[in-house]
Amino acid sequence: MSLLDLLRGTLAELSGPHRRRHRFLAPALERRRPRMAAEDYAARHSIEHTLERKAELRLLAPTMPEAARRYRQLLLWELEGLRQMAAVLLGAQGGRDLQECIAEARGEIERLEAEVGWCGAWLERWPSEPTA
Repeated sequence: MSLLDLLRGTLAELSGPHRRRHRFLAPALERRRPRMAAEDYAARHSIEHTLERKAELRLLAPTMPEAARRYRQLLLWELEGLRQMAAVLLGAQGGRDLQECIAEARGEIERLEAEVGWCGAWLERWPSEPTA
């Protein structure tokens, strides 16, 4: 069998209707789809866990100083992230939807600031723990 016949046979197999789809021929997004699904699942799981933990800490904050401190820390991280997002949105160009999003972010910032104040009031009721 000559090299030309071998090449012809290989090309016939590749162009035939029964050829298996090769992964490297798939578009980039299709190749990354399983990894993206796994990352999406992990992100949703992490967010759900954080929200559950935040709700638990909010319930415990009035009775446990350590829970109040941790809850305040989570609120401050969330507040900082929201402020950064709002700053980015202010620099973007957009229509009415963008303005509504900015207004919603400002409202959420005000709500979080009030929550931080509420938590701070609980923390003021307890004496600071001595640092060793």
